[in-house]
Amino acid sequence: MKSILLIFLFLFLGIFPGEILSEKDLKVTSFNKKNQGSKAPKKVFIRSFNAYFEVYEEASAKTSGSKNERANRTTYTSGTSTTMGVQIQGVDVPDFQKLINEAYQNFVSQLKGQGYEIMTADEAKKYEYYADWTKKEGGASSDAQVEGYIMVTPIGYDYLVKSVTKGGKEKMGGGFVDPTPKISKELDNAFIADVNFAFPFVMLDADASTWTNSTSVKATIGYRIEPSLDPTENNRSITNFGVSRIPSQVRFVSGLDIGSNPLFHAKVEPKKAVYAEGVFKDKIIKEVTQAQTDMFSKTGYSQLVMVSGDQKKVASHFADCDHDAYVNFASDVMQSMIDTGVSNFLELSKD
Repeated sequence: MKSILLIFLFLFLGIFPGEILSEKDLKVTSFNKKNQGSKAPKKVFIRSFNAYFEVYEEASAKTSGSKNERANRTTYTSGTSTTMGVQIQGVDVPDFQKLINEAYQNFVSQLKGQGYEIMTADEAKKYEYYADWTKKEGGASSDAQVEGYIMVTPIGYDYLVKSVTKGGKEKMGGGFVDPTPKISKELDNAFIADVNFAFPFVMLDADASTWTNSTSVKATIGYRIEPSLDPTENNRSITNFGVSRIPSQVRFVSGLDIGSNPLFHAKVEPKKAVYAEGVFKDKIIKEVTQAQTDMFSKTGYSQLVMVSGDQKKVASHFADCDHDAYVNFASDVMQSMIDTGVSNFLELSKD
């Protein structure tokens, strides 16, 4: 039955292999216990609606200097350090904002067109769970959520956060157990929707070799939609213990079952990363720093020789992208996921 539903969804939406997202690229969850989908009120609270676009990534590698004593000479090998920072060029925040605005309008219009009411943040705050949460106004970009990424939320969309740090990072509550089914139950079993997208563009690999006395950093350009985003990926000073990954998803949840499980769960997410083609000029950027070695003949008196390390820091490489190709890829991915996600939700919640 599930496979028939999937075929129907993709035929209905016109998503076929060869397009950016095909059936084989998406995982569809369709769970409806005790007919919760048709029993729940036709009301949707959009808990989150955002996109993360990577704009910068940095990595570094280091080796320590060494001193080698031999019978008649001393060899000093310098330490090395290579740092690379890669920044995107060709798109900017206004492009990201336009993309998320259009995606939100598409999402809301589809739901309203099927008779669903959108519960506002002010309405949700009337319930005990959200009573002390802070309302945020969408339309403002933030670089505080994930290092190296710009998070954008739609204009005209208000949402709730548990707290905001001094640095501007928004906290959404939660923990090891997903609170969504509990929230839905408290909101009179309204559907809780989460729509999120993660678009990285580069992968950096740092290597330090004492064998070759060198360090290197290689950047592989790969613009893509990822199934999930690790918030600690570009900032290793942050422990990833207890930090949840940010998924790319279109998700609806309603009702609370045994063990904090939902009674209704409709979700669409990428099975794996799906890459864009022909968006960036460069595919590989690499920097290598080789150690400097000097030998000094020994004398009859104590001799101290210091060789300064060969330090190389590359702080700004720019990855040029084709503006239209970049925007079109993100737009098509977001539309495909929303269309499939909403269709899955509507089909599952039929009477």
